Amino acid sequence: MSSFCMQCSVATFGKDFGDFADITSQAEWLEEKAAVVLCEGCGAIQVDPEGRCISADCGMDGHNESK
Repeated sequence: MSSFCMQCSVATFGKDFGDFADITSQAEWLEEKAAVVLCEGCGAIQVDPEGRCISADCGMDGHNESK
């Protein structure tokens, strides 16, 4: 099954399905850690607790602007 970060989900389906929500816990986020996931649109990226792509080197247009 394909999984998408928040931005790619909205761009592809018109809404966020939360595929990567809570993969990075709030505790990890507070320690400035983020999980690495494989997004169908972005490739290998890091995500925040909401499942949003936060990788500075992500090549998808607009991802960096939504942070």
